Amino acid sequence: MNKIKNIFLAGLMVFAAVACSEDYLDTDKIGEQTEGSFYSNDAELITAANACYAPMWEYHYNWGRTSINNSSTDDAVDREDLPLREFTFDASHFLFLYNYRYNYRGILIANKLIQNVEGVDISGVKDKDLQARVVAEAKFMRAYYYYDLVKMYGDVPLITVPLLQDDLDQTRESADKVFEQIEKDLNEAWQDLPTKDEVADLGELGRATKGAALGMLVKVCVTQASAGYSSQSFYDESKWEDAKTYAKELFKLNYDLYQGNYHDIFTEAGENGIGSIFEVQFYDSPLDDGAFTNNGNFTTFLNMPWLGAADPYGRYQATYDLYLAFEDGDPRREQSLINSLTYAVKWAEDDGTIPTVNEDLTGFSNYKHFLERADYYNLGNFRNSPVNERIIRLADIYLLYAEACYHTNDESTAKIYLNYVRERARQGNETVLPDITASGAALLDAIYHERRVELCGEGHRFHDLVRTGRLEQIVKTDGYKVKAALTMEEDGSVTVDDSGEPLFHATNLQMPKNIFFPLPQTEVDNTGGLITQNTGY
Repeated sequence: MNKIKNIFLAGLMVFAAVACSEDYLDTDKIGEQTEGSFYSNDAELITAANACYAPMWEYHYNWGRTSINNSSTDDAVDREDLPLREFTFDASHFLFLYNYRYNYRGILIANKLIQNVEGVDISGVKDKDLQARVVAEAKFMRAYYYYDLVKMYGDVPLITVPLLQDDLDQTRESADKVFEQIEKDLNEAWQDLPTKDEVADLGELGRATKGAALGMLVKVCVTQASAGYSSQSFYDESKWEDAKTYAKELFKLNYDLYQGNYHDIFTEAGENGIGSIFEVQFYDSPLDDGAFTNNGNFTTFLNMPWLGAADPYGRYQATYDLYLAFEDGDPRREQSLINSLTYAVKWAEDDGTIPTVNEDLTGFSNYKHFLERADYYNLGNFRNSPVNERIIRLADIYLLYAEACYHTNDESTAKIYLNYVRERARQGNETVLPDITASGAALLDAIYHERRVELCGEGHRFHDLVRTGRLEQIVKTDGYKVKAALTMEEDGSVTVDDSGEPLFHATNLQMPKNIFFPLPQTEVDNTGGLITQNTGY
């Protein structure tokens, strides 16, 4: 599947110009030299649009997405970041800082494009449809960054124009107003965005599309309707109906569930496939040999087990609890998780020596972020995985649609879309993953279960637990199994048993404090307290 190799490269000039500061608020209009000369022709509009995606590519941003959303849950353990797992983190944690700053960087880049291009008569621009499209791309990305912020922190500064010196006294805006802006941007964007097929015809897969904007609208509406946020300003049960409306629009487009081997979805060959709605585009750039100055997916490097010399780095491992969550015979278990003994065999040295997984915390790793040994060592940079990060898949939207149908008294449709995902997952084996026929609370639990096993390791778990009001019960009260005992049998198979270790309980988790993470303390301090900190931090 062809993907853009240069969607961000062309935009990095603009990105560097408008985002050179580490602060999201700047005393002057950043990139002032471009005001009179940039955005002046079709090629420059494309370059400006490309720049809007650039923060998603930055290794700290991608690192945070994986770590914060997975290793604060029962799905994964971070070998080094115990505060996230134990909920002892504070406002000084570096991943919160980078998440906050790179989101606002993206917002700034989008704001500049929108201000300089939307509704402006640009004589050098020959393709007016292109002009409308790049504005729509900027609005989509602005909405994406704000959605990440509002989920993470709740109330945040709402900035929709580049700031000047006199505009710097920003305060936090109520989260309901932020959601209003997100929905406005996405509703305007999807009207002017091309379909995925149209983008593919241009050879530019990876750009925002109608489907991506509609998928985001589904997720945004489900968030606002979810009972876990009933105490928040943005809570609105009527959004279940809105989520259904946007999902139905999405289903009219040319997406389908991939019917082949589930693991193929997460390989380089499976990028931008039939069920893919939005992905971060990565590739191996051999000339970029610095530890972090590359164009690859840093998450792969962090998720592969530590086999020696800290290469791969092996920070994240999947829990035994996640392994147990899969139903017997579910093909997705072996295609989502790989046990440490099998991994070591697959990574045998050229002389046949089988390495040892160092500090094996759980017995499992995320197989969705995996490279064969030869592919890994052929990279120009070990951190330069070319495999895209899947952000929105059709299965995700099917399950959110099922949830919305359940909450609007349409259990029959909820079961249809839930069972679409299970039918694809069983891959023709009628002895496993039978259709769900339950009703009431058991049906809702089945939808929650399916989201966990279908989307594991993809950055959804923490938000799913918070929005459904289950975080405290699952990771603190109930607790979860972290480590399995593995035995390699003579035939090469691996037997998985309980290690006997006690359940882990996140005893420091406090609700409602941990509905949101703390804003970076440096950003609070930089404003002299105009931007306030979340309660409890």
